[in-house]
Amino acid sequence: MKDNLIKRNPNYGEVVCRCEKITKQEIIDAIRRPLPVNSTDAIKRRTRAGMGRCQGGFCGPQVLKILAEEKGVDYANIAKKGNVHVLDRKSK
Repeated sequence: MKDNLIKRNPNYGEVVCRCEKITKQEIIDAIRRPLPVNSTDAIKRRTRAGMGRCQGGFCGPQVLKILAEEKGVDYANIAKKGNVHVLDRKSK
């Protein structure tokens, strides 16, 4: 089953969080859900990326990059936690 999923979308085969084995597409799916994602901690709560042994030391920058790209904003507009203006597309 997992192989078929990866064949349809290679992002499911790209592991971002090694500790929790969270893929790039799982993070993208969490961002695209109706509940707004306003911080890297929001991704952490939805996917567990960053909750492993390294506490986001390895995956944190990649999660930030994916979140910024998906929201179409600059990295500086995304905070670790809290309500930040990540939906402000003018900032890019």
